[in-house]
Amino acid sequence: MNSGANYSHFTFSHPFNGQYINELYDNDPILVDETFGDVLKEYSPMLQDVLVCYRAGDIRALRSAVHRIKPLLGYVGLTTLQSDCQQFESNCERDVFPSLHEDFKTLSANLTSAKALIEEEKARLQAFLSA
Repeated sequence: MNSGANYSHFTFSHPFNGQYINELYDNDPILVDETFGDVLKEYSPMLQDVLVCYRAGDIRALRSAVHRIKPLLGYVGLTTLQSDCQQFESNCERDVFPSLHEDFKTLSANLTSAKALIEEEKARLQAFLSA
């Protein structure tokens, strides 16, 4: 296992905000690894909730579901996607569904691909920790 002195040498991939992650977890890659695992346990059900609310056409529930998944993105340093969620939430407050379809199409694609990104980054981190 790597010594604590080498921990700061792990470089997070794009689009992860490595500086944000290291500051958030005080350069503790073991804590980051555990957090990524916890996020992955919660992510699929929360993403499914977002998709169900969209299909139901319920803007209020959709806004709430996006609001609930947003912190998970911050926990893993996907700060740009977290900001996109915030923007979508704001759009839900003043828009109606026809104008939200394109925004949701982009957001949902990004949220869906984020799970694979988190899994890949966690695997990289685990390999780093076990080296």
